[in-house]
Amino acid sequence: MDPSAVWQDKNHRWRIEAIRAPDLRFAIYATNGTTESAPLWLYGMPALARWLMIQNIELGDLEEVEL
Repeated sequence: MDPSAVWQDKNHRWRIEAIRAPDLRFAIYATNGTTESAPLWLYGMPALARWLMIQNIELGDLEEVEL
């Protein structure tokens, strides 16, 4: 499944990939230099909004990554 959009937080600690298949899913990766974690899967916008709030990440803190 290829992502339809990708964002990173301004500190480059997290990468978020949006995937449409048949519902909207988000794969969250913790990044540390050249390594990254296995994905944390979130299903739907409410789950992503909760995760962003828990991580104290605002929408303005996200930078779009070119695909």
